[in-house]
Amino acid sequence: MFARVRAEGGRRVVAIFAASTVITIANMFGQVQLNDWNGRFFDAVGRKDLSGFLHDLWTFVVIVVILLALTVANTFLQERLKFRLREWITRHLLAEWLKPLRVYQLGFAGEYGHNPDQRIQEDTRLLGDYTADLGCGIVYSLLQLIAFVGMLWTLSAQVTFQVAGYEIAIPGYMVWCALAYALTGSALTWIVGRPLIALNGQRYAREAEFRFALVRVNESGESIALHGGETDERRHLEAALAAVVDTMRRISSSLAHLTWITSGIGWLSLVVPILVAAPAYFGGSLTLGGLIMVAGAFTQVQLALRWFVDNFSRLADWRAAIHRVARFREALDNLPAIDAGAEEIKRALHPEGHLAFEAVRILLPDGHIVIDDATVHITPGERVLIAWRAGAPRFCAPSPAQAGMGLSGRSDGRARRRQPAPRYGSVRR
Repeated sequence: MFARVRAEGGRRVVAIFAASTVITIANMFGQVQLNDWNGRFFDAVGRKDLSGFLHDLWTFVVIVVILLALTVANTFLQERLKFRLREWITRHLLAEWLKPLRVYQLGFAGEYGHNPDQRIQEDTRLLGDYTADLGCGIVYSLLQLIAFVGMLWTLSAQVTFQVAGYEIAIPGYMVWCALAYALTGSALTWIVGRPLIALNGQRYAREAEFRFALVRVNESGESIALHGGETDERRHLEAALAAVVDTMRRISSSLAHLTWITSGIGWLSLVVPILVAAPAYFGGSLTLGGLIMVAGAFTQVQLALRWFVDNFSRLADWRAAIHRVARFREALDNLPAIDAGAEEIKRALHPEGHLAFEAVRILLPDGHIVIDDATVHITPGERVLIAWRAGAPRFCAPSPAQAGMGLSGRSDGRARRRQPAPRYGSVRR
């Protein structure tokens, strides 16, 4: 979908993303230096080396200042990426939506042609925010994995096990542990959280319907007041609200179930690195500083690998938003085909100068029939009464009791011409 976007600002979006990636790479170098500092610092603590301790404190200040500057710069670029991405996509959708006749034709495009205001305003905002956050996040995680997996593999050589008097070293032992831990968490998250994808899509749809109903009532305030329709409108609005609440109730239940997995994995990650490296530490092959370095590298690797776990609920929201925007874009593309296959009312001059309707049918965009198969012939000078029964789904004409002239309805929905009326007449609307 992004490849098809043709609007001003695309190059700016790419440039901001590239700059953010460069800063993220620099941040990874800083994170590696910070992990090395951890090992040296705790080794100095273990040796009770005061001069080394003080030196490492100054080193820590330098590293943190650099990392802080990089983090602030990256945050600034990511926030700019969000609104530039939204602006880029919104300009594109506006240009496509406002092509000749499309605003009207979109009402006939089905579900994804409804509520274009939400697609262009709300869904593009969500799409821009989530795409920037998740895109930059996954780049950060990939670079984090590249930066620390090699270090963790090397440090794993220091983790040995004593079995029957022999020292056993498993190549990449800590890497495999981190991979197994992250894959287990990701699998459980997918199984438990999968319903959220569909539920978030339903929530956006129900919210759009509720908002549309509120806008319609606000714009029709005069008619509602004149006809005393407040009770009916309240019933319709409460039904729309009930649909929103029901969807949110199901989302809250799914999020609660998902939290069991994500929070549990998060808390366990505090001790899992220490547990998997503990045999080497208590066996004497790892110093306290080495244990801290191994645990730090393990944490960084498994954090990169469990990006899916930490972002699953946001991924569900992002998928729902991009699905709605993409379907809206497809609906705009399909309008020419819909228009080509649509029925049209054909107009022609009557040979005798009459006003005639032959099998005319008019439908609303949702398929509701307003006039069905209306056939009427009116001669010059003939007086007719046009009447409409409130709520009638089909073409209706007044009965003889309602009017002494004009049109009257038949059981098949058609109309027949009655005898000429007196000289005076009236029109009731």
